[in-house]
Amino acid sequence: TTCSSAAAPSGSASVRPPRSHPRSNPKDGSDKSAKAGSGADDDLMNATEHTEATAATSSTAATATGVTKLCPRDLQRYQKLRVRVFVGRDRKGQPVLFERLGHFLGSGVCDHFSEDEWIRLYIWDLERHFVEMRKASVDCGRAITRFTYVADAEGITSGIMNRAVWRVMPLLKALTRAVEEHYPEIADKIVLFNVPRIASVFYRAVRTFLDPVTAEKIELHSGIPTGEFERIMSPSVIPVEYGGTNDVEYPPAVTTA
Repeated sequence: TTCSSAAAPSGSASVRPPRSHPRSNPKDGSDKSAKAGSGADDDLMNATEHTEATAATSSTAATATGVTKLCPRDLQRYQKLRVRVFVGRDRKGQPVLFERLGHFLGSGVCDHFSEDEWIRLYIWDLERHFVEMRKASVDCGRAITRFTYVADAEGITSGIMNRAVWRVMPLLKALTRAVEEHYPEIADKIVLFNVPRIASVFYRAVRTFLDPVTAEKIELHSGIPTGEFERIMSPSVIPVEYGGTNDVEYPPAVTTA
C-alpha cells in the first residue's frame, strides 16, 4: 500500500469492533513524536505514536459512552442506515471517507435508534478513523492525524419537502457536540456535493451550531465536482459512481434494517 492515492483494501467497509488505543500523555513526556528521530525507524515510530497520542482521548470517549457494550446487530443496522465508507487515501496520504449523507438526513432513519444510541454508535464509527490514520501513519512514516470527508447530499430534497430533515436537527446537534468534545479537528477537508439549492436554508441552520473552524472547511457543490475530487485524490480512489475507477463496496443506503 502506498502513502497517497491508495484505494481501500477489499472488505474495508465490514463491521469491526472498536479497538483500544495505547495511552500517551504529552504532559509527562511520553509523546515521543516531539523528539527527533535518528533514522527511518525512529521517524516511523514517532509518526505512529503521535497518532496514538491523538487517539488517546477518543478511547476515553468510547469507554465513557459505553461503546464497548454495543451489540453486533446494532452495529450492522447502523452501517446500513448510515453508509460511511473509507475508500482510500488522498494526495496527502490521509484517509478518505465517503458518506451518503443526504439519505441519512432526509429519510427519517434517525427514528431507528434513540439519541443516546446514535451517539454511542457514532463514536464507535469515529473510532474507525483512528484505525485508518494509524495505518496511514505506518505507510507514510509520518503522523497522519486528519482525514478527508466527502458527502453525497443526494436524497435530501425529499427530506426537506416532508420536513424529515428538521426532525433530525436535535440529533445533529448532539452528534456535533460529541465530535467537538472528543474528536476536535480531525477533519482536514469537508466536501459536500449534489447539494440542491433548496438545501441552503437547512445548511444555514446547521452552520449555526458548527464550530467556526469546522464550518470554514466546508465546500458545497451542486453536482459531482470531478475536477475537485481529482485535485484531492487519485481517480483510483474515487468510487466508480462518481467518475473514478474505485470499485470499493459502497452500498446504497436503506430505510429499514
